[in-house]
Amino acid sequence: MRLIGFIFIFVASTVPLLWYWPLMSSSDPIAIFSQYIGSVALILFGTNQFIATRLPGLEFVFGPLDRIYVLHKWLGITAMVCLGLHDIIDAEINGLRGGPLSGIAEDIGEVGLYGLLILTIASVITFIPYHLWKWSHRLIGIFFILGTFHFFFIEKPFSNLEPLGLYVSSFCLLGIFSYIWLALLRPLSPRGHLYQVASIKHLTGLTEVVLHPQGQGLKHESGQFVFLSLNAAGLSEEHPFTLSAAPTQDRALRFSIKELGDYTRRLRAELKVGTSAKVLGPYGRFTFPKGADPQVWIGAGIGVTPFLAFAESLKSRESGPVKLYYCVRERGEIPYAQELEQIAKKTENLELSVINSNQGSRLTVDRIVDDLGGRLMEAHVFFCGPVEMRKSLKKELVLEGLPHGRFHFEEFQMRSGVGLNRLALWLWNRGTQEIEKRKVITASPTE
Repeated sequence: MRLIGFIFIFVASTVPLLWYWPLMSSSDPIAIFSQYIGSVALILFGTNQFIATRLPGLEFVFGPLDRIYVLHKWLGITAMVCLGLHDIIDAEINGLRGGPLSGIAEDIGEVGLYGLLILTIASVITFIPYHLWKWSHRLIGIFFILGTFHFFFIEKPFSNLEPLGLYVSSFCLLGIFSYIWLALLRPLSPRGHLYQVASIKHLTGLTEVVLHPQGQGLKHESGQFVFLSLNAAGLSEEHPFTLSAAPTQDRALRFSIKELGDYTRRLRAELKVGTSAKVLGPYGRFTFPKGADPQVWIGAGIGVTPFLAFAESLKSRESGPVKLYYCVRERGEIPYAQELEQIAKKTENLELSVINSNQGSRLTVDRIVDDLGGRLMEAHVFFCGPVEMRKSLKKELVLEGLPHGRFHFEEFQMRSGVGLNRLALWLWNRGTQEIEKRKVITASPTE
């Protein structure tokens, strides 16, 4: 996340204190604090709805789209915590009289609260199927509208036309308009580039799809991703995919799609040549920098996808020496090894190493440091693959002297949890250990 985005969110959340603080001297400060926390929740939810629109300019303020999705998750969680505190801490102020809708607004606020709570929890439970998660996620906007109704008509020590009321209301309306755009208007908008499926290849665990433009086409950089919507039954939902080939003059696009769920399995089984498609983007800042600094590319499994485009781009640009590590479990799951080997033969500054774990080979930080020949501090390291592998390599490389900002990666998953799966696994293991201990104690002979 960019600093300017963090500052925006922090300032937007603290500005209401300019008006709430004086109210604490004339009203119950606990109730005023509760109302402030409720206002912060609405500001964060409204902002969250807005950044979900993927409108141009958002990446400049908040960072690349993959980081925006992480921000989107944590903003939602933070807003939900604020809303929960607002509900727990009594916000009623003696002597206030609400309008004729204040009673209804209180009841509707409760409905909005529990609806948002359930859907926020569902959003971070990653084992819920994607299509069910996305369908339920769309309902968040409806419960946000209920929360807005609650704010407009509930008893409070200021009117909606005062500066504080207008300020919070502006974020409520921003969130509502963003939701209307997402749910109703964007699907009908002409945004995007029209393409047609030109070829399909079924590789080991992958479906390679090539699209040709039906018009001007998309201009992108190697390493970026797009949202793809196919005009076919069950495949029309937008999904993000990395472009696995460098830009071409005819602006054709190639995708290398691994079977990871119902959608990708259906795509492999049902997609036909000639199917029309809409492409939105490009997004992302996972693009290699200019200059003669050495570069290390680490692609694990399907994580090699952006580096296919990187490698092709080396033919037409100057760069420092590049070392590409392609990490796999076995030779049979290396559909692009031959293609990369051919590119490496024709490209002087590209060296390819296939790291096959089933043959006892493993990529280590010591090997990377040795291969760089003492130039680790000058290098740029690009990683795409499993999160745990990324965290381990980054930690060790930084300890060896790699500047923190020279380790580049993209959040591989647009939808991520908050560690609930790890917590459940830890609880299961602890429970299993306790059961085993009790069995041993029960089975042991008594003296």
